[in-house]
Amino acid sequence: MSLLHDSIQEKKFDVRMLDKNLVRNVVADKDVKAHLEQLPDDSENAEYISIEELDDSVS
Repeated sequence: MSLLHDSIQEKKFDVRMLDKNLVRNVVADKDVKAHLEQLPDDSENAEYISIEELDDSVS
């Protein structure tokens, strides 16, 4: 496969391209759902902050 083709395939589900790819029928809704289901759950790595913390850091 060509480098360009490989690069396009890697970005098929990229959030910046997803709407365009759905409209152009590059991917189907079921493909997106399947892709999202296979992603790992990284919620344990999330850092939660409050609006108050953000407001204090700006002042």
